[in-house]
Amino acid sequence: MPDLIYEKKGHLAYITLNRPQALNAMTNQMKKQLSQIWVDFRDDAEAWVAIISGSGGKAFSAGSDIKEFTTMEGFGQGLIYQEIQALQEGYIDLWKPIIAAIDGWCVGGGLELALACDIRVATAESKFGLAEPKIGRVASGGGTMRLPAQIPFAIAMEMILTGDPIDARRAYEVGLINQVVSTSAELMPAAEKMAERILACSPVSVSLSKEHALRGFNLPIATQLAMRRIGREADASEDAVEGARAFAEKRKPRWKNK
Repeated sequence: MPDLIYEKKGHLAYITLNRPQALNAMTNQMKKQLSQIWVDFRDDAEAWVAIISGSGGKAFSAGSDIKEFTTMEGFGQGLIYQEIQALQEGYIDLWKPIIAAIDGWCVGGGLELALACDIRVATAESKFGLAEPKIGRVASGGGTMRLPAQIPFAIAMEMILTGDPIDARRAYEVGLINQVVSTSAELMPAAEKMAERILACSPVSVSLSKEHALRGFNLPIATQLAMRRIGREADASEDAVEGARAFAEKRKPRWKNK
């Protein structure tokens, strides 16, 4: 079986990290392949929402495969995948929604990957952390930047500086995840239900809304308001006309993604 599984069903793309024997730790080769998957997902007009998960029921991902970083040569090779655009490190503008379905350990680069997603659903047994300081490293793949931006600063700093994980209950309390489900069997249905709620909306409006939110994050309100051109792009779309017609005719819209 491949270390990464990429499938498309209707308007949904499914990405599965598939190294359960290694808690879905990501090799350098996997990182390159994952970057290529994000490019394919971005450029496919029929793929509107992605769900990323880990196989095996024990981990979403334990992060990078540490065995590949025991030499400086191996560490250098791990940087190559940046050249073909890594999502978690901000090398690609990807405005389509991504849902992380988390079951088990979500630590290090695994948490950085989840933080780069828009919505996170997890099982009650999941654990979240940035353990890099415990092995002499820094969570510089987006972890130290995104975590303080997404949860209360003091909680984020406790996680960053101690390297200690938190459980799913605590992660939900501080806003790190959107939903907790009891068992592994409930995880993918919950993620798909979340995706269905997004798919009920215009894909044009959804992607432009995500772009507007992320580009405007931490900018002054006046600057954000100056970005209203993004909203005008949605207003000028065929989906905007279809949405109005569907509302007037009391039916579900038939989105064209145009």
